[in-house]
Amino acid sequence: MGGRHGGRSRAARREDGLAAVRERLQGYADRGVFRGFSEEPTRGGRHRFKFLWLNTTFVLSYVPVTGALFFRELLPNVSARSSIGIALRSFVKSRAGLNVPDHRRIDPRRAAVQGYVRSGAFSVVITAKKNYHGYGVHRAVNLIQEIFVQLHAYFPEYMVENFDAPQE
Repeated sequence: MGGRHGGRSRAARREDGLAAVRERLQGYADRGVFRGFSEEPTRGGRHRFKFLWLNTTFVLSYVPVTGALFFRELLPNVSARSSIGIALRSFVKSRAGLNVPDHRRIDPRRAAVQGYVRSGAFSVVITAKKNYHGYGVHRAVNLIQEIFVQLHAYFPEYMVENFDAPQE
């Protein structure tokens, strides 16, 4: 009767996407990675989470039906054809490649990733597959951290102009 899974039905083993997203984000806040973590009212089926991290206010939108995790307008003042826009899109796409170490790679069997420029701002979306929404949050946070490291290393003038980074 209990079977291999301790009596839990298949449906009970499924991840509750919204609960997994909340839990992962709250875990970052509890560890002090994020400050001022809050959830904003749901609009149009999108859940919005706001927090301060890397001296910047971030808004993560989550759509449970699709598993999409959006960092819209993550980086201001980026044009699609600029060297920074091209480099960022390429970098984000590369994170799903086999040449990226497993602990940093976005596994395409669990989530898809895309970086894009619209209206002069760079955005990132990670679309988690079913039962991998917590994984998607973890990978999204790692990706944003890596993007900022890349910007500091290769586009320091952008960081100075847009994020008041030190000029050293």
